Amino acid sequence: MTRRNEASVGLVVIAGILLVVFGTIWMRGLRLGHEEVTVQARFHEVGQLLTGSSVKFRGVPIGRVENIALEPGGGAVIVTMSVSGDVRMPDDRVVVLAPESLFGDWQAEIVSRAQFPHYAYAQTMEPAVLPGYALPDMSRLTAVADQIAGNLATISERFEIAFTEETAYNIREAIENIQEVSAQLTSLVGSQQEAIEEVARNLEQTSEAAGQAALTMQRAFAEVEAAIGGGRLTGIIQNVESATARTDTLATLLAAASQDLRVTAARADTTFAHISGIASAMERGEGTLGMLLRDTALYHNLVEMNVEVQALLRDLRENPRRYINLRIF
Repeated sequence: MTRRNEASVGLVVIAGILLVVFGTIWMRGLRLGHEEVTVQARFHEVGQLLTGSSVKFRGVPIGRVENIALEPGGGAVIVTMSVSGDVRMPDDRVVVLAPESLFGDWQAEIVSRAQFPHYAYAQTMEPAVLPGYALPDMSRLTAVADQIAGNLATISERFEIAFTEETAYNIREAIENIQEVSAQLTSLVGSQQEAIEEVARNLEQTSEAAGQAALTMQRAFAEVEAAIGGGRLTGIIQNVESATARTDTLATLLAAASQDLRVTAARADTTFAHISGIASAMERGEGTLGMLLRDTALYHNLVEMNVEVQALLRDLRENPRRYINLRIF
């Protein structure tokens, strides 16, 4: 009987020890048979996060927080976590701290950065340390709500000061003025409707003319393409080249003729200069011709002699025997 009691006590003690061990493992989130890896993240602050808090991925617990410490200099907080090594996480992974329940428990959740791109993550230069961001807790949200409420109260007081009965009257008058202006604009638009329709018709005619011009240009381009394809443009270019060559030859001949003309003109100038000198000398009475031109008596003698010679010739024709006497032996 005594041995049976001792065995029962031993079994109870062993069961209690096993219960404590497995309870501790369950409370710490350890999973037997799975390899764990250490992950670090950097935060500006960690809120209510504690050592042993849950680490989740897609809402599933995959590890726990092992250590929370300030980095050297106190500029940020480094959180060390142990997570399951068989979980495949995204390449752009970051860590977000948020309340896990309404009772003050916090959790660290590994998410893709593309899921929350606008959060101000605590960046780090070390590739092994993940960027992190902590959501505001309820106390901070309450403080912000109180600040917003105070700002709204201040705005309300200032609005009551600014919005008096006179302001309401001015606003009503402004609305009436706006209605009157709207009516005038409606009347103006109605009166200008015919002009607008005329402008629209002119635009339509202009568009038709532009379309016709476009068709004409298209036909012209088609003619040019046909000329190019049919070889006519090549013939035209060859004719132009031939005419250009002939023009060059004609220009060369004209240049030579111009040179000869300049030489002839120079000789003519010299001849005219000599003639002018002779004429000047004759006018001055120099030389035989000059003396003949200036001596009027000689002129009259020559005229008389010419008359006498003509009379002698007539008489010679009329009376040849008077002048010719032939005797034949």
